[in-house]
Amino acid sequence: MHTTWHARLEWVSSDRTDPDVILTLMDELTDHAPSASIAPDEHAGSITLAVDADSFDAALSSALESGRTALQTHIPTATVVGIEVIDSDALDRELDKPLFPEVVGFAEIAEMAGVSRQRARALRQSPGFPAPVIETAQGPLMAKAAIERWLETRNTRPGPRAAAG
Repeated sequence: MHTTWHARLEWVSSDRTDPDVILTLMDELTDHAPSASIAPDEHAGSITLAVDADSFDAALSSALESGRTALQTHIPTATVVGIEVIDSDALDRELDKPLFPEVVGFAEIAEMAGVSRQRARALRQSPGFPAPVIETAQGPLMAKAAIERWLETRNTRPGPRAAAG
């Protein structure tokens, strides 16, 4: 049974790669619905290809052959250093994952902790309070999962904290 597989080839080159060469390389691989990226230093990058094959092994072989041939033609010093091959279902699952963790600000933290917003802001000074994952003009945002874990383990007894000892 033919399946569409998606292969990402990672490459490095001893020479800098002109970004226009990547466009030419993608034109050559048009039958594989390619996408490509190049590292800021222009010495590495990746190519993603779609290949139809009956098995993982056949997809791996086809992608590697097509990718290497195109790389050697257009970036002679390029060497493939990694490859990942997944089927369309796995790609769909990967694309469904959020790029960023779920985040919360002080309003949400106040609600989660059952305290005022002012108290939620003061909690930031508490030992072990999670660091922000994003800083915005409206204030810091923390990973919701990290806040949930911190709230489960924080000391909520009134009075001075016991000295570490």
